[in-house]
Amino acid sequence: MKKVFRTFVSALVAGAMVMTAVPAVMAADVTQIASVEVADPFQNTYNVISNKATGRVIAVENNGMNNLDLIVTEELVLDPAGQPYADQIWRFAPLDNGRVYAANKASGRSLDVPDAKKEEGVQLIQYTYSSNAQQKMTFEPDGEGYYTIKPSHADDMYLAEQDGKVIQTTNKTSDAAKWAITTVGDSLMNEAKDSEGYKLLSDDLKRAFDSYFFSGLDLSRDVYNSAETLLASSDYFNLTPIEQKRTLTTALTYTASGQVVGNVVNETVAPYKIVSKEQVENFDIWRGSRVTAWVFQIEMEGDVPGQVHKFQFATNEEDPEAEMITKSIEAIGVFPYALRQHMHNLYWKKGDTANSYNGGGDSIWIRLTWEPTRQQISQTLSHELGHVLEQNMLKDPDVWSLAERLDATPISSYGSSNETEDLAEFSRLYWTNLGKDTFDEIEKVYPNRLKVFKGLLYRADNEYFKDYAEFENYIQELTAEARSAGSDSDNSMLDETKVYKIVDLATDRVLTVPNNSTDNDVALKLERYTAAGGQHFRIEKYDNQIKIINVNSGKPLQLDDSALSGKSIAQYGGTWAIDERYAVYPNEDGTLNLFAPRYQLYVAPFGGATGQQVEPHGWTFVEVGEADVRKGLLSVNGLSLKTVAPADEDSLTGVVAAVTGSTWRISEAEVEGCYKIIDLETGLSFDILDFSTDPGAQVIMYSYSGGDNQLFYIEKEQGNTFRIKNKGSGLYLTVNSDGTITQEYKGSNQLFEM
Repeated sequence: MKKVFRTFVSALVAGAMVMTAVPAVMAADVTQIASVEVADPFQNTYNVISNKATGRVIAVENNGMNNLDLIVTEELVLDPAGQPYADQIWRFAPLDNGRVYAANKASGRSLDVPDAKKEEGVQLIQYTYSSNAQQKMTFEPDGEGYYTIKPSHADDMYLAEQDGKVIQTTNKTSDAAKWAITTVGDSLMNEAKDSEGYKLLSDDLKRAFDSYFFSGLDLSRDVYNSAETLLASSDYFNLTPIEQKRTLTTALTYTASGQVVGNVVNETVAPYKIVSKEQVENFDIWRGSRVTAWVFQIEMEGDVPGQVHKFQFATNEEDPEAEMITKSIEAIGVFPYALRQHMHNLYWKKGDTANSYNGGGDSIWIRLTWEPTRQQISQTLSHELGHVLEQNMLKDPDVWSLAERLDATPISSYGSSNETEDLAEFSRLYWTNLGKDTFDEIEKVYPNRLKVFKGLLYRADNEYFKDYAEFENYIQELTAEARSAGSDSDNSMLDETKVYKIVDLATDRVLTVPNNSTDNDVALKLERYTAAGGQHFRIEKYDNQIKIINVNSGKPLQLDDSALSGKSIAQYGGTWAIDERYAVYPNEDGTLNLFAPRYQLYVAPFGGATGQQVEPHGWTFVEVGEADVRKGLLSVNGLSLKTVAPADEDSLTGVVAAVTGSTWRISEAEVEGCYKIIDLETGLSFDILDFSTDPGAQVIMYSYSGGDNQLFYIEKEQGNTFRIKNKGSGLYLTVNSDGTITQEYKGSNQLFEM
């Protein structure tokens, strides 16, 4: 609305007559703004930037909201409430060395010199903040109440006004290159702590908010800026309390970076020696990738006299004296023996286009086409050593998942992919801050992760890390809590043979897979009930818990891959499906709370979507039809099929025909027309061993993943009998004379009854 009236207002100001029909929008001088006093205008405050020569203010041309929109100067215009319009207001987000980036309040985008050009006269644009030097501005006071504004990408350039444009110039002394700052608003994040939405947050989320955004860690500055932009763009203080709460919860899912950054402070490499070196042909350097390699046996000193860390270093580097070999070995030597002693193999595979590091068990792999510095290698090894620590010291990964949920804050977007990467990213955060002033800040933001991590370090070496003994007890506490979560679930109110719509009584809307999609990773919505397939669900019971299966897609509902409140619930089926089971807790009003034990979060509405939340929420399951599900004994010729436990660690779980049998469930699978066959006691599925398509291949029991070797067609025969044909092979399950089950061509001993 502002731009529509701008020319009209200017004409009125210039004329002799004032008309009563003028809209409530007026050109103004910055002195007419009700300014706000702040301790430091460069700490996430909102400001108008006016030019000394013209009095005009920096704005985005035509209220632009997109990248590449031009930056101009305009007459200051106030809205009906007497405040500047958002595209004329800039937030100064602090960076290092006194620099800031100036983010437009309306668009959230930053002042930017396009392509980091260094020529005089280049007009500025707005662009998404990317930490590039041309977006980092230094405001230098001139002692007379004005500032020059210097972008960091060029030594001799400053911002100036020229014919209504904001350009860069070398003439810093002209009035056109001097700017006044008028602060019109304080940080929204500070003010949000007094909002009604903040008061509605759980105690865990309040603690997370107070620490995550306001700590001394580098990551806090970045997520603070992202959250501040969210509050500004959502007009936070005009939202309802519930909407405010949702906005703050969303902010808590923001991450500062793809991965934690920073170098390991310790630069002292433990002394070491190469005790042997040999050339090995056909060496397995990476999971079946065989090369000619040079294998070194290394002995590296420990933390106390007499300790020796022995490990093997192998590489396909042709020059045994290459610098990368030395850097790789030295990179592990900056860590304490107490941690690195569990790594026995270090690999450097030169020229691998994977450009990846990997760690686990007792090994770390470096696979690159380029050669990093020793500091860069150590930084990444601090992540990979987290994998080694986890796999050797943490028996129950759900313990770390629970610590994530209790902290209620992410570490990095890479860490949020799963609990294993989150632990490794925390390891990097730990070792790259150890020895810095910021180390104590980790406990403020990640108190539960830190306790578990210290407990794991104690397990790694209970002498070197003896001061961490108490934290090993904390692991035991979380282990007990993780294993008991959901154990008191009660799914008796639900029936596997029924189809349900799942209703949120507060809105009278139902869980919906949008557009009846059958794809993976489709986030569920709350929509009005139309009897669409995407709104119908059946349940499968596993002991006292359930899976919720969309009838249309055949795929279960699962949590997001992180333990963050506010993340979406999605449908996902197949090999990588996880977090599919929910505990059920009835309420007095007949509704049911759905609780995911792994992260101890509940399914709850999240605006028009459905997410995972700390607080419980009641849902109503309303029957709308019958499900295509059969349960009971599965028999052939009077013998019943039962699951047989493996004889030893190297054996597989089997299935045989015997006098007594297991209870089975045959239900629709994700692929139309196919069924999965599950033993209700073990939760395992019929599986054709090694995906074989050959007659005589063994049928085993394995965790269901939705592969063709676990999908079957049911072909009805006479009476209640039917044949079971594997989708992958087209062969039929057959009971042999010794009771074993194999797949064969169509023949005898294949007629099943349930």
